[in-house]
Amino acid sequence: MNSNSPIAAAHPGKPPHSRRSERSNGLHGPLEPRMSTECRPSAASSTAPIEMSSPLTKRRIDRIDEPARPLGAKRAALQIRRQRTTRSAARLPAKDDANHENERSLISKDNAVAFNLRATALGLLIERTQSQLVGARLVQTMVFTDVDSFDRWCASEPIRFEDPVLYDQLRREGHEALGGKR
Repeated sequence: MNSNSPIAAAHPGKPPHSRRSERSNGLHGPLEPRMSTECRPSAASSTAPIEMSSPLTKRRIDRIDEPARPLGAKRAALQIRRQRTTRSAARLPAKDDANHENERSLISKDNAVAFNLRATALGLLIERTQSQLVGARLVQTMVFTDVDSFDRWCASEPIRFEDPVLYDQLRREGHEALGGKR
């Protein structure tokens, strides 16, 4: 710093400081190395020893670490009812063979999607049922009069990627029912 600076004028008698702090220069000036490899006892070791808590005191458990509370009676009954419905939905429904002689059912491995194919006087009737473990069940019913419209629908069917074996069965059965040779 310049001795003509306003800070030097405001504090007469104090030597001007450089930008470097005492710590970076070391205690004895800039000749001492900045980092020491010597093992010196730390300042904390000279203080009183750390007090350990007695092993008999119980650690305070956070709420997130506590075991879950038991379910209420209504919630437990609802869970049991949902489990029963998912088990019964996973089973194949019994079909009346006298009414639906030419009906064919195809079901995915995880029972999430089922197709019922039936040849009718109008064409091929396909009932696509998509079910979830818990929640709604989506049922779509379509009638195809020709092979081209059936092929267009098959090309956009998501099961094509999710379960290719089921998709091939669906196409084969549909072409058979429509009388198409592909």
